[in-house]
Amino acid sequence: MSKDLKVSVKREIDRLRKDLAVAAGQVAALQEQIKRHELVQDMLDGRKTGKGSRRGRPGAGALKRGPRGPMIDWTAVLATLPDQFTLDSLLAHKTAGEKTRGYLRQVVSRWSKESRIRRTGRGMYEKT
Repeated sequence: MSKDLKVSVKREIDRLRKDLAVAAGQVAALQEQIKRHELVQDMLDGRKTGKGSRRGRPGAGALKRGPRGPMIDWTAVLATLPDQFTLDSLLAHKTAGEKTRGYLRQVVSRWSKESRIRRTGRGMYEKT
């Protein structure tokens, strides 16, 4: 008898969890509908819609951000490097050193294709 009771209670818990998940989805959908209707109401009242209403280029002085933090100005990084450098010296750079070695290889490859640098030997590069 106790085994049947345990199975019954487990089934009831599973059913309640499923019902809760369905209800949570419905609540999220209703909250999204409220946000949309409030946005329309603000527009009809002539109020500015606030954050995120206009997409596009950031305003003057805005900090550009990538998915993993502030974007790096690679032209400035190249300008601070010595005339001859290695990937290790690029890794030692304060800003560029935060990136992985593989990513820095891609940057060096891009600079090479743009004729900003040239390879002088294995792992050695020179500004042009």
